[in-house]
Amino acid sequence: MTTSVAPTSQHPAVPVSPTRQWSRTLAVSAVLTAIGAFAFGPLWERYPGVASGSILFTAMFSCAGVILWDEPGHRRTAVLLILGGQFWAVGWSEQWRVGPLPFFSGISSYLAMSLAAWALFRYPDAALMTRFERVFLAVLGLAAVGGITAEVVTMRPEWSDYPPDSWWITLSDSMTLHDRIGAGVRRVQLVVVALFLLLWVLRIRRMRGLDRDLVAPMAFASPVIAVAVGAVPVAKLLGLEGRAMDQVYAVQPAVLAVIPLAFLISVVRRRLADHAVITLLGQVQRRPTPMAVQEALRTALRDATLRVRYWAPELNTHVDVTGEPAGPPPAGSDRLLLPVATTSGEPLAVIDTDPVLRRHPNVVANALAAGGLALENAQLQAAVLARLSQVRALRMQAVQAGVAERRRVERNLHDGAQQRLLALRLVLAASDSPELTDAARSRLRRMNQEIALALNELRDLARGIHPAVLSQAGLSAAIEAVAQQQPALVDSSLPGGRFPAATEETAYYLICAALKGAGQAARVSIRGHETDGVLTIEVQDDARRPAQLRLDAELPGMLDRVRALGGDIMFSTLSRGGSLMVAAIPCA
Repeated sequence: MTTSVAPTSQHPAVPVSPTRQWSRTLAVSAVLTAIGAFAFGPLWERYPGVASGSILFTAMFSCAGVILWDEPGHRRTAVLLILGGQFWAVGWSEQWRVGPLPFFSGISSYLAMSLAAWALFRYPDAALMTRFERVFLAVLGLAAVGGITAEVVTMRPEWSDYPPDSWWITLSDSMTLHDRIGAGVRRVQLVVVALFLLLWVLRIRRMRGLDRDLVAPMAFASPVIAVAVGAVPVAKLLGLEGRAMDQVYAVQPAVLAVIPLAFLISVVRRRLADHAVITLLGQVQRRPTPMAVQEALRTALRDATLRVRYWAPELNTHVDVTGEPAGPPPAGSDRLLLPVATTSGEPLAVIDTDPVLRRHPNVVANALAAGGLALENAQLQAAVLARLSQVRALRMQAVQAGVAERRRVERNLHDGAQQRLLALRLVLAASDSPELTDAARSRLRRMNQEIALALNELRDLARGIHPAVLSQAGLSAAIEAVAQQQPALVDSSLPGGRFPAATEETAYYLICAALKGAGQAARVSIRGHETDGVLTIEVQDDARRPAQLRLDAELPGMLDRVRALGGDIMFSTLSRGGSLMVAAIPCA
């Protein structure tokens, strides 16, 4: 089976064996971590807690970046993570106290966090970023790097216990200006942290399907990230110093390691999703009904709106899982349509799904490949259902045509023959005069009686073909009129509203047949209600003869007629005697 998937901007995955991939990941991560460990240098002796947390940060970011490098379309995000880990290491290289390292160390640490934030918002696709998120990242970079730069150039190196002769750029040595800038930077940082949390709440709410599954680990990690980033400015605003501040610096990088951990969890979830797709669709092979295959694809692709339109060759159109014709999506819809063909190139189905899946062509391709045989089997069943649906439609048309024809015959009898007989009766009445002999007058009376009998029989015939009261007043009134003529006590409770003509007529004749068959019954109960477009009729009596036998005798083919409308009839014998008939007749 071959599939056609909409083009995507993602780069194709490079096939790499698992063993080689993990070996390369460990090797590259070890090299990057070693570079970071060297950058920390003297920090191990002075602040071992800070060094441990920082080396964990660098190692996790390097490992996540290397693993993400092999993921389709995520190499830029991988570069951001690797750079973030290395810039964090550079941020602590000031402990060497040589050259410009002390001057650039603070700037480098904030640059690392800015790169980490950029990586978070780029995943799983940079196209998902809104304009506000892009503006936020730009402001974040300016606030983080620009703010700390302003703070650094308004101080002397000895204020941070660096040698006075350290390489430094000082634009102002005003302690007051430096403190004001520092306090402003801390407050801006807290505002940025609040905006970060708000954007992630909005981001996870607007995402759906596979995109939502992939960013869920980042969404859960975002509050932890916010707390870790906000801890330093809060501690400085509170005036913490010495050992307390060292503990904050030690905990912060260890907590920020949840960023690469979230990426790793997302990668694992995506790979497990590929495996789950194959497993799920493999299970469907045992019972590949059109509905089961559609539900399996919905589950596998995380899209509850997915629809499979199966190709019905005999009808030269697509049909849904019930066999009904399925037209294309509305004009202007952005739905993703995936045509699927057999190995011989014959049309098989069209998968109508969420456009989110354009960003996940590998998952889609795996799903369609795993479900190929199931789709072919389901397509055969859908074609059969389509033929059955067509037969039901033809039967419905025949029933509706019969209703219309009976109405026409009843109207012709009423407006034609019945009116002629009434006119003849008036002519005979006008012919009576004193001059007529007794024999002639007797013949006139006899003719008048015969015409009256003919009129009554004609009315009964017209009522049997199609009762006028049914068209004029509805089912409930028509059955009430019939009930008054029955020998048994009839308790009728039917809905007073109107229904489609075919439904009303079918229900009417069904009830009439049941009443006529219950001639030996002393009591008959008729109940009805309409629910979800289906009229349910219940007829219960205390007659001895089974209801189904009586119904077949009185009106053969009634069951077929009800089923022609898509309904059904059930019969049961009551334990206390009598029978119950329940009919469900669609109102469509």
